[in-house]
Amino acid sequence: MQPVSIRSLAINFPQTIRTNDYWLEKFPDLFAQTRQREVRHTPATDLIPTPSGIDLWLQEVTPFLADPFRGSIQRRVLAGDESSLLLECQAARSALTAANLTTADVDLAIVSSLFPSDVGPGLATHLAQQLGLRCPAWNLESTCASALIALQTAQAFIQTGTYRQILIVVSHIGSQAVNDADTLSWSMGDGAAAMVVGAERANRGILSTQIVPTIETCGAYTHELTIDAHGNPRIQTGTGENVSSLAVTAADTVRECCQSAVAAAGISLDRIDYFAFNTPTAWYASVCAKALGIDPERVIDLYPTYANIGPVFPLANLYHAAASGKIRPDDLVLVYANGAGATAAAMVIRWGDVALGTSNTEVVPIRSTNAKRATKAIESFVAPVSNPVAITEIGIKERLLAVPAGDRHAILEPYLVESLANLRQVSPADLDPQVVLTTLLDSLVATIFRSQLEASLGIRVPMEQFVGERNIRDLTEFLLDRMAMAETISGVVRDEGDVDRSGREVFSL
Repeated sequence: MQPVSIRSLAINFPQTIRTNDYWLEKFPDLFAQTRQREVRHTPATDLIPTPSGIDLWLQEVTPFLADPFRGSIQRRVLAGDESSLLLECQAARSALTAANLTTADVDLAIVSSLFPSDVGPGLATHLAQQLGLRCPAWNLESTCASALIALQTAQAFIQTGTYRQILIVVSHIGSQAVNDADTLSWSMGDGAAAMVVGAERANRGILSTQIVPTIETCGAYTHELTIDAHGNPRIQTGTGENVSSLAVTAADTVRECCQSAVAAAGISLDRIDYFAFNTPTAWYASVCAKALGIDPERVIDLYPTYANIGPVFPLANLYHAAASGKIRPDDLVLVYANGAGATAAAMVIRWGDVALGTSNTEVVPIRSTNAKRATKAIESFVAPVSNPVAITEIGIKERLLAVPAGDRHAILEPYLVESLANLRQVSPADLDPQVVLTTLLDSLVATIFRSQLEASLGIRVPMEQFVGERNIRDLTEFLLDRMAMAETISGVVRDEGDVDRSGREVFSL
């Protein structure tokens, strides 16, 4: 088969840099209590020698819990006179110039616009019109994995001889997709990137690709059509009922994808010179590195500079890594992206002579460690106290089962208050059990709190218990009811010990 590779890369970001001060000034009430938080010690996560799945994710997120911005530092956002189409056009022109091609040389354009400025189908044709392309142009979308899906699509077309030179353009306009008052907005950035894909000489280019479905994360986000302050239609995104699935599946998905990709390439992970993961959170690069057991110094992490730029990450990662000299011709590079409710993709590439377009952003530092970044973020926002408090979660289920049902509420409610106070880095005395939970929990803390409860109590806790008008006391009653139901079912099972299990209904709490 004809080897296929990236011939040129270009990135383009808005000039406006939005720091955390934007929210501190616009929504001061959200942070009035936060600045008075105590820095408290959470239970040691390094007691688990080889954490996996949700345990690994929780271990890496823990250092950021005291920072209200969860490790977000800055993000590029569109100015009033900018649009996703403008960013895409500039990135595309830069990629074509770097490849020494004209628009007449392009046989196909594949475009992925996540949260574009204009709502509607066929946006690829608008880009083609602006660039003066005379070739087919269409949209392809697989959320944050779109760039890699487009690259594999281009590879297939080139190898079959259908097209020769393919232009791929991706953009992400996250700042306009989320309400500023939603904490999800703190992690959203804007940007665009482009690449020209064509034939490559032997032993270079794309060696293997592994794509898996991420159906387990369907419902992690909600998307609604709204009208913004200027009367323009927008897709507004928020966290959904299944947001916890992003944490539960993160480590296992990166393992499945990346290990399969390197196996298909006939190599092992230790042969990879550099890794480029999409990083939608400040701790995601560390989760991926530890899940694969690789040296974090071989991983690029652009989150501190751009925040979450969705499908732009694969190209931005490769651009900055190449521009900084971290990857060179003939290096083996593994690129990974996870798209929620879509696909996850991993690709092994033997790097070629990739031309880099001119960039309007300077080459950024490749990586700082998870722990150092978390400490810096926390110290910039909260002042530590001299007597940090530690809590223990050992034996809560046993303590509850050891007393009559009528006495359990008095044990469980204080436990919930203490656990939640520890997660929010406040004193238990500052939490009122009758306050609505949605005022105490963002999606991240809710996910962690839920995981802790399920592990400690041995029952399933739906995310719906943390939304609406429910408070800690409501949650306490729900958990006690679930435990009582579990006890009843367990008793029935014991009493029917001689009954054929094949005919018994399986209960899932």
